[in-house]
Amino acid sequence: PLPQPPVDEFQNFSALNTINNYAHLFQIVTPINVDHFERLLCDHPNPQFVRSVCRGLREGFWPFAHTHPGEWPLTWDNSHRALKSDEELEFVRTQVRSEIEKGRFSEAFGPDLLPGMYSMPVHAVPKPGVKKFRLVTDHSAGTFALNSMISREDVAGVTLDNVYDLGQALR
Repeated sequence: PLPQPPVDEFQNFSALNTINNYAHLFQIVTPINVDHFERLLCDHPNPQFVRSVCRGLREGFWPFAHTHPGEWPLTWDNSHRALKSDEELEFVRTQVRSEIEKGRFSEAFGPDLLPGMYSMPVHAVPKPGVKKFRLVTDHSAGTFALNSMISREDVAGVTLDNVYDLGQALR
């Protein structure tokens, strides 16, 4: 089965309170009809894995992270990376609006991060051969980077963001 948060993460009361008090900021958005998906897999030889995938589709997936409660800052804003041009700035603004409309980014909630939140820098990377950009969030930037919360041993051999590989694992 896919992992659930470790027990110590449930002691991070500041983060849990933020999630409970601002649930509208943490919507789980998926185009998958999870109930139907689950029915299609009712005879799967690994029902625990199927249940864990369906739970992730309903409640969100745990990214193998250890948030270091009590060791790392409660809140960390590392989002202040200047964009290189007005074109990049306009692209990022347009892309963020699009992501909000699609439910993949939350609406603005004020100038400050809420307890338990970390923010990473975003930037625009030119696409090869065309005058377009792609939006990139740098989860490895800075001292308290989100990727630093994930142990390499925990994810060795795991593809974390690939629907094709998830489908292959369900076979």
